[in-house]
Amino acid sequence: MVQAKAASKPSSIDVRGGVGALLAASALLVLGCGPGAMPASVRHPLVGSAAPEFHAESTSAVTVGVPGTRRTRVTVIDFWASWCASCSRTMPALDRLWRDRKADGVAVIGVNVDDSEAAAEAAAHQLGATFPIVADLDQRLTGTYGVAQVPLTFVVDGAGTVRWVGRDPEGARRAVDVLLSERSSSYPRAGSVFE
Repeated sequence: MVQAKAASKPSSIDVRGGVGALLAASALLVLGCGPGAMPASVRHPLVGSAAPEFHAESTSAVTVGVPGTRRTRVTVIDFWASWCASCSRTMPALDRLWRDRKADGVAVIGVNVDDSEAAAEAAAHQLGATFPIVADLDQRLTGTYGVAQVPLTFVVDGAGTVRWVGRDPEGARRAVDVLLSERSSSYPRAGSVFE
């Protein structure tokens, strides 16, 4: 985060200030107000590339994938497993993201790499995940996305480009916020992205 030291604190801002007000607003964005810049990704060959397309039926019989529906502005794909200790932190945070931003066109898809669909469903339920879970029993998606370690989360923009990859759910949330701010007027805001 960029930090700046102000010489003096103004008591008020004159909104009629024209250029001065514009510069003050620009300074607020630089200082951290607003979505800011895309957080740093882990090194991964898919960053900046087209996300591999897929469509799969979730454990709740909902078809999900990339590309999403016409309402999908951002897709978050999280690879996880029931035996993964870090996933017990990532999954609830991504569920909060899903609940907070699904009306804004954000789709969250969990891709479970366990050995059975029953294990995937049980672990998702235990972790409180309400977003769709795909059981990747044959590891096809895991291989296609180049996942060697879980958890690993991909954030894909509305054009289908992987814009962020990482293991930190707060980084994923910041990446989603940046993408939503980039083209906020270009997308409708209503309904579920899985309809």
